[in-house]
Amino acid sequence: MMATIKNYLPTIVTMGNLACGFGAIALIINNELAYAAWLVILAMIFDGLDGQVARLTKTTIVWGAHLDTLADMITFGLVPAFLIGRLGALSAPVAVWFVCFFYTLSAAIRLAKFESKSSSSGSKRSKYFTGLPSTLAGGTAASLILLDSYLKTTLNIQAVSTCLPCVIFILGILMLSKIPYIRVVDLVGSKRDPVSLLITSVLFFTLLVFFILYPSIMLALGFCVYILIGLGKHGIFRKRAIHIV
Repeated sequence: MMATIKNYLPTIVTMGNLACGFGAIALIINNELAYAAWLVILAMIFDGLDGQVARLTKTTIVWGAHLDTLADMITFGLVPAFLIGRLGALSAPVAVWFVCFFYTLSAAIRLAKFESKSSSSGSKRSKYFTGLPSTLAGGTAASLILLDSYLKTTLNIQAVSTCLPCVIFILGILMLSKIPYIRVVDLVGSKRDPVSLLITSVLFFTLLVFFILYPSIMLALGFCVYILIGLGKHGIFRKRAIHIV
């Protein structure tokens, strides 16, 4: 019995991702956009944990990976698009909803390509993602929704919501691009000398304090820095073309 439960542990974690996506949709319907965005952030944790749990327990089930892809499509492909579209409510023009659909389509294409490569290829796991992962694209959109809510509440600033349709269009393009993005898990888990480890630890705890104090700002800043680092090292800032798959 325990062995059977152990086999399903990674899939149970994946179901947490799906539950967050479902809950986010329910909150969007009730116009609770900030809470829906937090569920997308929580879903990222579940999405990162399921692979780690599978490696730690050395267990997996055949359909678990397919469920993970479907959960990602809902939580990180569909929910962010409706978050952005719903932000303008009924006044959102058709063009905004078209951009939102483009984002969802980009996520669907990326996940479909990833699924086909995973099932047909036994190649060694790369340290880089090809293009921006849908998980991080969805997290970026959600973090900007949180930043928008924070700025509107505290400073009455509307600028972020005005830019979001353009941002989500760019995220869609980045998901389909060939720009390499480092896997954060591999970066954190890489071996370092004592001095680098100390600097990393101090930086981590400093950022953690700022995150506790200003979570909405730090989340948005973190996602944007990650995207810009990828562009700066391998993308448009070195005058390299973005090739669409």
